[in-house]
Amino acid sequence: MDGNDTERNARPSLLFFGGYDPDYPRNQVIRKGWGKLGFELEECRVDFRRKVHTRYPALIWKYLRRHIKSPVIFVPDFRHKDIPLAWLLSKFSGSRLVFDPLVSRYETRVLDRADVRASSAQAWHNRNIDTISFQLADILLVDTDVHGRFYIENFGVSREKVFTLPVGYDEDIFGEAEPKERGDVFDVLFFGSFLPHHGVETIVRTAWILRDENFRFTFIGRGQTYESVRAYAAGIPGERLRFIEHVPYRELPSFIERADIVLGIFGKTVKAGLVVPNKVFQSMAMARCVVTAQSKAVSEFFQSGEHVFTVPAGNADKLAEALRLLEANDEMRQRIASNGAKLVRTLYNSRRIARRLLDILNDRGCFESASRK
Repeated sequence: MDGNDTERNARPSLLFFGGYDPDYPRNQVIRKGWGKLGFELEECRVDFRRKVHTRYPALIWKYLRRHIKSPVIFVPDFRHKDIPLAWLLSKFSGSRLVFDPLVSRYETRVLDRADVRASSAQAWHNRNIDTISFQLADILLVDTDVHGRFYIENFGVSREKVFTLPVGYDEDIFGEAEPKERGDVFDVLFFGSFLPHHGVETIVRTAWILRDENFRFTFIGRGQTYESVRAYAAGIPGERLRFIEHVPYRELPSFIERADIVLGIFGKTVKAGLVVPNKVFQSMAMARCVVTAQSKAVSEFFQSGEHVFTVPAGNADKLAEALRLLEANDEMRQRIASNGAKLVRTLYNSRRIARRLLDILNDRGCFESASRK
């Protein structure tokens, strides 16, 4: 699903369009990498918290006032509802429309969070938004091959317009770190928004299993399953775990650096098997051993025991066994961390992600030419 590398001559440009969050990691990686290639990136953006009835007029006004001309209109993650307007403008300007949804609304609301019943009107509405936005795009980006197949099979998307662009990481924030020196306790870190596909309940059950052993768990974040996780953790000694509800994004690397192990996701939802989250790439780039659930998505990028360590999804006993093994075997843990760091730093930094995006756009003829940087 990747585009072919092609020699070209001109300097391409992108127009980021919609009510998106410029600080979301996926957007940071693409925007920063595109700039590192030396290419132009324009933006037509309004606050993502604005409703459609005020967002559309504001976007149209900005677009027309600035006389923006770009061969590609790029609609970033989660902006499904901005696609119809972007499609109209692409027809008006002759631009190609690229959508990078990152998730489907149906997949998130119905299959993962389960806050909408599958038989409800809301479920139909969200599926319809997905279908329309995916089909209007000229190019549909996905974060994993298996996620692409999910879209093709469930939303009638043409296979020919689906291309995989891994999430990667921002090397200017998650830079190289020294190997962790062995401390008095073995520090295990999870950070995230406590969504069902994160499987934080599995992690806290593991903390309960290991409560009398030399492990300390740190949980950073808050979200849907937070209260139930806190309730389950109530009997675990305070010196064995701590919860931090918020850490500024740019301070996360300091917590990763102090960890012996960083945990990925362990949920058993459909979404959990389709994605490799930001935290996996970020932590691997900082040379920390990552333990996460085995899935087809993970195996697209990493080999278990070589770059990451995987366990069955939702299995606290197996996760506890893995942590005991890695705690007892410094050489194995450091080897996995080192191998993972080399791979991620080489293939998934922002410049490489942007180069892959450029190859995809060239493959689909979005630019008449583009020089190899």
